[in-house]
Amino acid sequence: MAAKNRITLPADTGVGKATHKPEHESDLADLHQKVDLQYRRNNGQFFTPPDVAEFMVRYGIDGGTRTMLDPACGLGIFIDKMLVLNEKRCRIYGIDKDPSMVNACYLDIKMRHKAKSGRVKLHHADYLESKDTEKVDFLVCNPPYINFHGFDRNLILKTKEDFGVNFSLLTNIYALFMVKAKNSVKEGGRIAFITPSEFFYTGYGKTLKKFLLENFTIDSFVTFDFDSTIFDALTTATVTLMVNKKPETNHHTKFVRTSRGLDGIMEMSHRGIKQGVYMNKVAQKSIDPNIKWQSYFTDSAIPDLILDSFVPLSRLAGVKRGIATGSNDFFTLSEAEKTQWDIEDRFLVPVVSKAVQIRGYEVTKNNMIELGKNGHKTHLLYCFETPSRNLSKYIKHGENEGVNNRYLCSHRSPWYSMERRRAAPILSTVFSRDNMRFILNKAECLNLASYHGIYPDFDDVGVTEALLCYLNSDLCMEIQKQARREYGNGLHKFEPSDLLDLPTMPIDRIGRKDTLKMASLFRRLARTKSRTENVRAKIDDTVREIALSLTPDQRKH
Repeated sequence: MAAKNRITLPADTGVGKATHKPEHESDLADLHQKVDLQYRRNNGQFFTPPDVAEFMVRYGIDGGTRTMLDPACGLGIFIDKMLVLNEKRCRIYGIDKDPSMVNACYLDIKMRHKAKSGRVKLHHADYLESKDTEKVDFLVCNPPYINFHGFDRNLILKTKEDFGVNFSLLTNIYALFMVKAKNSVKEGGRIAFITPSEFFYTGYGKTLKKFLLENFTIDSFVTFDFDSTIFDALTTATVTLMVNKKPETNHHTKFVRTSRGLDGIMEMSHRGIKQGVYMNKVAQKSIDPNIKWQSYFTDSAIPDLILDSFVPLSRLAGVKRGIATGSNDFFTLSEAEKTQWDIEDRFLVPVVSKAVQIRGYEVTKNNMIELGKNGHKTHLLYCFETPSRNLSKYIKHGENEGVNNRYLCSHRSPWYSMERRRAAPILSTVFSRDNMRFILNKAECLNLASYHGIYPDFDDVGVTEALLCYLNSDLCMEIQKQARREYGNGLHKFEPSDLLDLPTMPIDRIGRKDTLKMASLFRRLARTKSRTENVRAKIDDTVREIALSLTPDQRKH
């Protein structure tokens, strides 16, 4: 590996007496945690848990590795695991662009693996800009996790020049590492990456998935249960195991989800759940890079006949993000603040500013009044005319607080104006831990960014309520699992584009009798304050029955 500032670890440099301990993962973790958190986040550095590192390294050892590369070695946990676990002599290369990480890795290896340290060569360099001079038979990596705005985007253009991969400029840097690995590994060599799982569902992920499918034999995607996160970041982790060769026609890729550790999961040969592990084997040639890959990790009970008859929500409605004010604290007011500044009603509109303000499936004007009485900020400053004397005082107060200099405010004229928006008939939660909620907006209030606004293409309230019946059904919840974005600790998210693509019952084409039945069921759900199991079961049975009964004419998109 040609790179600048090479650090070679000889057998003995006199650093000190070897102090190797077989079990020292906690020491590495403690050392990593002592590095400033913001520094680590800025550099995309997240510590790989010891059991995960061992699992990944054993994949290389099982392939008979004699040469290993870690192109983002950090503190060297993969190097350590290879030195501890591999009985055969193996030459190891480590690269990192952060000199403090290279130095820390050097000291740790020298202190703990003195007798074996001559096998290791470390390089202070940027892997994405270095040139490969020797290919290895195993590459293992926890690449930096840095969004597009945090690194030189010329690296994305360089990837296009070198590999012909036309990534979006919104690409996360780890995707570039996965592509470059192609040129660093021998034909038939093994590759193990641990990355965020977001490439399963992002736009740039489609490009990465296509590249992986066309260039590698993908052994497995191992996803840590979506209820947990192994990084100190808001994201879920996936281990990608693959071989650097074109896939054979009959090769099957394993999609594995685990919640109970990693021991023995790759020895599973059947599809199903066992000891906290779910596995789905899919012919690689049939894997679609254009869909969200969460669907391959679930055992869906949704009949194809239903999905074939559904349409994207975009055929029935538009979706908009909630209003971004630039300063919620200033632009939203409580009843007390409204009274304190004596701001006239014509400059205020009702608003839902936080997700916790709506607990059920509808929001009414009485709900908004009750929220106001309890001190919630339910008024949005909404001024499109010359301010009154009282409002001018409040605006001056905002300027004294520097609100006018905030990014969004400074790009508006006047700065205290607001995005014009009509109230969305349906509100949907952005984040959820269980199920998303779709809410009938009877209060005609605006919504901030904690909710998306859904605007049906029809004005009929009954049809809107029927749509809400479907959107809040268990069937829809199952479909959502294949479309939503997964974050750490069981947190899920839908972007407007995800909602627009959501497979939806063609509610405008079902019969009037079925429409009224579904609308009635939604109203029952909205009125039920607790123990909604019975009404939800009725909703799901009804929705499935109607979906399965759609005629060919009703199924036309």
